[in-house]
Amino acid sequence: MKKIVKTASKKNMKALIATISASSSSSSSSSSSSSSSKSKKKLALVTGTTDGIGKHTARRLVEQNIDVIVHGRTQERIDKAVEEISKASADKGKVVGAILSDLSTLEGVENLFDKVSKDVVEKEGRKLDIVVQNAGVFLPERKVNERKIELTFQINVLAPYMLNCLLWNKNSMDVNARILNVASISQTSGVQLDDLTFEKQWSDHWSYSHSKTCMKSVSFEMYLRMMKNSETVRTILTCDPGTVNTKMLLAGWGPCGVQVYDANDQFELVTNDKFTLPQNNGGYFVNRRLSQEAKSSPETRLVWETCKRETGVTFEFDV
Repeated sequence: MKKIVKTASKKNMKALIATISASSSSSSSSSSSSSSSKSKKKLALVTGTTDGIGKHTARRLVEQNIDVIVHGRTQERIDKAVEEISKASADKGKVVGAILSDLSTLEGVENLFDKVSKDVVEKEGRKLDIVVQNAGVFLPERKVNERKIELTFQINVLAPYMLNCLLWNKNSMDVNARILNVASISQTSGVQLDDLTFEKQWSDHWSYSHSKTCMKSVSFEMYLRMMKNSETVRTILTCDPGTVNTKMLLAGWGPCGVQVYDANDQFELVTNDKFTLPQNNGGYFVNRRLSQEAKSSPETRLVWETCKRETGVTFEFDV
């Protein structure tokens, strides 16, 4: 009887050791896999990064160990922004691209995409995890480009639509990428797209607010069409960035907001995981709170179709 007990004890001990060994190996493998997943440094593109909220958002991203591609319209301002943002990086994130491109033309948008794609995405074998469509203008006088498109509408609406489309179609974004289309709490009650020179109804405030109404419409339609037709589902949000004392706000409304260093809404929307939850996806956010769920209407569809017609590009899921 004693012999049987001893034999059984040895067998149990071997089994226990084998179980512990397997568990340890599995745990080690899991830990290694988790560590590998966590070590993947994210990559962000923030348009309009040479000033205001765009530059502040880029700075916050590198502080969180996220690499950033900055963009601007003048080389001098780009160089200055890169220097300032890099000071915040230390051993964390870094500026991995600095792109000069004017979004007042379709060629400028395509140039920005080409440089992001070739100089960073393809060259480094990475994809964008975050896209912040931050670039925007508030113009004191009406201007049109060579295609007779009023520049506020071109830069604030057509450019982000086209850039999002190119990045999506050319597979430049990670499957879990977050896209933030920056709108504003300043909006018009409807849209007027019969004449894109806006010669008859133009004013500085109307043009800006109208463009932000259109930007929200683009974001809603982008999300809804993705959910209906795309196999890949990404996080698509739109927001009011907050009332912030940027040069734009000071020029159009005066000093009525918070300081730029407190303007963290955009940063939170693209980094806080709660905004990737299904109930938040597609929404319009004000003060980081869901203000409106995505919905389609004759006006949002009109804005979308206008963007398709004027840019000549169509999302692969827009069937």
